[in-house]
Amino acid sequence: MKTCMNCNIKIGGRTDTCPLCQNSLSGEATENNWPTPTRLKTQAFLYKLQLFVVLAVIVVGLSLDFLLNLNNGKHYSLIFSLWFIVFEWDLSSNIKKLFVPSRVVSISILHICILLLITGNFFDFFDIMAFMVVPILIGAALLANTALSMTDTSDNAMIYLLENILLIFIVYAVLKAKHIDTGLVWTICLMLGLVSLIAVIIFKGRKVSSEIQRRMNF
Repeated sequence: MKTCMNCNIKIGGRTDTCPLCQNSLSGEATENNWPTPTRLKTQAFLYKLQLFVVLAVIVVGLSLDFLLNLNNGKHYSLIFSLWFIVFEWDLSSNIKKLFVPSRVVSISILHICILLLITGNFFDFFDIMAFMVVPILIGAALLANTALSMTDTSDNAMIYLLENILLIFIVYAVLKAKHIDTGLVWTICLMLGLVSLIAVIIFKGRKVSSEIQRRMNF
């Protein structure tokens, strides 16, 4: 077996570094004590491969845009790079953290809405994004969270309530913002959010109450 001189422990298998201190091991390797996680290695390779492709596309696009000035000063590559970066950010966060559907839906929709507003402002169709597309996407997120709360059999009912409250607060803040004519779509979105919140409270209220008691230890 291999030995870690720093931790003074013996470690079986074919690993070259100590799992505790990451120092190099000495001695002869033995047979692995656990199966090789080939599936995780494949997933890690595919993630790194797509990350490399995305970063390569970003570098090439920015280089062509700024060095050759193909778009006459209108740097479209910045917008596309921003979309790619946010996509990789969300993908990395969902891989590293426990997969919670409501969190994925809410955060992804919010990121997409922000990107759409930036893109709309850049390409001169901000009003369509702000007063039509964004409230529709938020409304879809509210409906998705409500549907997921009805089908979820775990004890994490409170997350759906909190996600819907967050989205409703964002919609309400937009409606109350000064000097903004939000229009009918945002108002419908707010009504949809309140109906969704009522549905979660009625059908998941008891689970939310027991979950709060469990988490607060009372």
